Amino acid sequence: MTGATMTKVEMSRLLLETIGSPIGTGTRVPRSEEIESLTEFAFKSRVGLLFLDECLRKGVALGPAARELHESLTKRRYATDDVIVRLTKSLDEVAKDEWVLFKSIKPFASTPNDTDWFPFDPKRHDELVRHLTCDGAFKLLEQAPCQTTLIESSGEGITDTTKAGGVYYIDCYIYPSTDYFIYLDPRRLREYREETLVNGVSVPVLAPPAELAAIMFHNVFPERSFSIESYYLIKCYLEAIAERGSSAKFVQVCRDQKMEYAASVNLALVRDIDRAHFGIEDPAIPALLRDLGHPDFRVEAFDPRGAFPYEFPNRVYWTTFFSKQRDRTSLASTGNQVLHMLNPVFFADVVKIIWRRSVKGGVYQQN
Repeated sequence: MTGATMTKVEMSRLLLETIGSPIGTGTRVPRSEEIESLTEFAFKSRVGLLFLDECLRKGVALGPAARELHESLTKRRYATDDVIVRLTKSLDEVAKDEWVLFKSIKPFASTPNDTDWFPFDPKRHDELVRHLTCDGAFKLLEQAPCQTTLIESSGEGITDTTKAGGVYYIDCYIYPSTDYFIYLDPRRLREYREETLVNGVSVPVLAPPAELAAIMFHNVFPERSFSIESYYLIKCYLEAIAERGSSAKFVQVCRDQKMEYAASVNLALVRDIDRAHFGIEDPAIPALLRDLGHPDFRVEAFDPRGAFPYEFPNRVYWTTFFSKQRDRTSLASTGNQVLHMLNPVFFADVVKIIWRRSVKGGVYQQN
């Protein structure tokens, strides 16, 4: 059966069974013609580079389309690393130890749509953006209520607001948010800063407990989407947390940021995928669910052997939002959002966003 005739369910299974869990243990060896037909689906599922790397490791010859995608994604990965290094060097000139990347550097081969960062002190946002743009190394693309999007100067003329191609786009957050709604308070995350090497340069990133919590909440709200990439990200960070013995820190950051429900939703999906596709049980997941206050949690009607990306039900989407209102920072930002919605133009924009997420479906894909 070729990709042209495979359903999304069959393609999802093929990707998971080829990559395996843990990564690199997949038992499926796809045929060259299957890989050729799967390239677009793997790319949109945000595991294009990971999948093709695994195919090459298994000794499968890539066809023209797959080979072209692998080459372009590899170049995109290296180019993104170069942008991250330039961003780091510039910010460290005036704010060393005062900012951090998040949702940008993955624990496996990947090509993010953009590079996200925030200062631990939100009041420094404007100052740091001015510093980045003062010499032309980074240029303004657009602004949103709680963020400024820049482009690295070598992307000028080949970038636009769709963020097609990734690489050059840099989201500079005041607070990680969607519109005015703040879902992560950076002032409480300083202790979770650590560093990783990119091209020999130390780059600040969130430690696994905080990075995982941020990813899990973002999956449900605002994205309302759980992809194959989401599964592997969570598996890798759970492994890192177990190796470090930092499960208590993960639970603590979820409690501190009021993300217990969103984290439990993601953990339940990962547990069910583990069982259905790989016949494995991660003993950390039941323990974490218990500590988060949601033992034996189930997402109603979720089929782990179904098609991905999976769209979270509206009930899960809105429960995540309302559960976050226990956090004073988020609650205040919701009030700010409501005030701005008194403007009819902004109200119409928000209604469109809610309709797109709640009715049309929220599917976050690779650009």
